[in-house]
Formats: sequence, C-alpha cells, structure tokens
Amino acid sequence: MRVRDSQIMHVLVADQHRIVRAGIKSLLSETGSWQQFQVDEAESTEEAIAMVCSGEYGVVLMEYGLPGRGGIKATEILMARRPGTCILILTDMDDGSQAERIIRAGARGVILKNIGLDTLVFAIRTVMTGKQFYSNEIAIRLLERKGGPQDPLERLTAREKEVFKAILEGLGGEEIAARMHIHKRTVDKHRQHINYKLGIRTPLELVQVGLRLGLISIPTKD
Repeated sequence: MRVRDSQIMHVLVADQHRIVRAGIKSLLSETGSWQQFQVDEAESTEEAIAMVCSGEYGVVLMEYGLPGRGGIKATEILMARRPGTCILILTDMDDGSQAERIIRAGARGVILKNIGLDTLVFAIRTVMTGKQFYSNEIAIRLLERKGGPQDPLERLTAREKEVFKAILEGLGGEEIAARMHIHKRTVDKHRQHINYKLGIRTPLELVQVGLRLGLISIPTKD
C-alpha cells in the first residue's frame, strides 16, 4: 500500500490490550532513525477492518487473538478487500502450526509480543520491501515442521556468515571492516541482522551459539 509521506510510516496496531497498543506506540516513538511513525489503534477485528479499508497504512500489526473474528480471519478479509495490505501478526506463542495458518491467510510474517524496538523496526521495514519476517523462535518451529535445514547458519547470507565468524574470532568492528574492505557501519548492520536471525541478545549467547555450531572450540588439557 502507498504511504502518504516518505518520511512517515503510518501503522495500525490492532490489539485488544490497551497496554500492548500503548507499549508498541511508545516503542515506535522512541526510534532515533530517519523513519518516523504515526500510530493508530484498534481493539477489535471489525474496527481494524473498517480502519484499513478507509485509510492508508504502511503496516498493520494485528493480534492473533483479536476479539471478533480473530486475526487470521481479519487478515483473509483484508486480503480480499484490500489486496497488498501489509500485515504482521502479533502473538505470544511460538507455535509453528499457528504460523502456517497465518501465512496461508496472507500475512507477511509473525512476531512475538516480547519483541524489542530494533527488531520491531527491522520487521516493519522488512515486510515493507515485500519480504517476510518471523521472530527467531517462530522461524525455528516452521523449519522443524517443514523438515527444512536445521543448521541456523542457513539463515545467514554469505556476507553475514563471514562477519559472524570474524566476531567469534574476537575481532572488533573496525578490524572486521578492514579485513572485509567495507565500512564499519556495514559491519554493524550485518551484526544486527545476525543477532535477529540467530536470536542473539547478549555476548554470552553469542558464545553459546558459536559453541553449539562448532565454530568455537574449547581447548582441552593434555
């Protein structure tokens, strides 16, 4: 869908819980990037459908269990009435079967309600480019159900793998940039994508993932 102002992203948050709506609205108002967000709220499927059909929203954040017809049915209705509507389903469960139903309904992705600001903004920007986005836990469940590749590294691009391995070697951003002949800002962006895709939130988790994937070895005593 078209956004009226290239600097302002119009977002509809459809959730039955006022605290969730207020929390997301507050998060999006805190972003320090060039992108600014104008957030409207709906608390039922009927209200959300009416607002989307009468307005223009870059992204609709729709609760899975939204009162009324539910998030999946509301998504199906909007896909029929307003094809191209960009919908992200909000849920507090990481059930793969639930995610599959959401995908079939036409949503662009599924995110958990405990999502942080950086991941939320990244998810919105990702689906606005026509791609899909799933919280890490949900992506894992989908892979397990589909019998797809179980290696988490398969989620990374070749460049991201290179950066990830350099990070595990203990190199800093400037050192990685020099080795790969890229700008440090590019390294930082790759690092963010790696964290999102592998569910890494702390330095400890980074090491744990490296160990689990066999990219870090622990020296043994002779």
